[in-house]
Amino acid sequence: MTQRILRIEELLALIPVSRPTIDRWTREAREGRGDFPIPFSAPGRRMLWDAHVVERWLENRNNATSPHAPPAKSAKQQAREFAARQEAARQTLARHGINRKGGEL
Repeated sequence: MTQRILRIEELLALIPVSRPTIDRWTREAREGRGDFPIPFSAPGRRMLWDAHVVERWLENRNNATSPHAPPAKSAKQQAREFAARQEAARQTLARHGINRKGGEL
């Protein structure tokens, strides 16, 4: 079995993100704050990744559900929250003596 090696250019073609994002993910993974595959080259050198590890990471990432996704809100709940925001904005404008069109009361 041969080991395929990916350079940064090939990795960017495989993962549709920017170079700074790859750098940030790599830095976070080295600090233990992320799960992005760590390149097997030394910092400051050309970064190289094992293609199998990257492909496995992509599969896990695509199969995982987002733990940060908020639960879906009903249309009724969204309407109530919108109305509450509008009322809070109206009260703030009134407190500062400003009408809705931007002029003074």
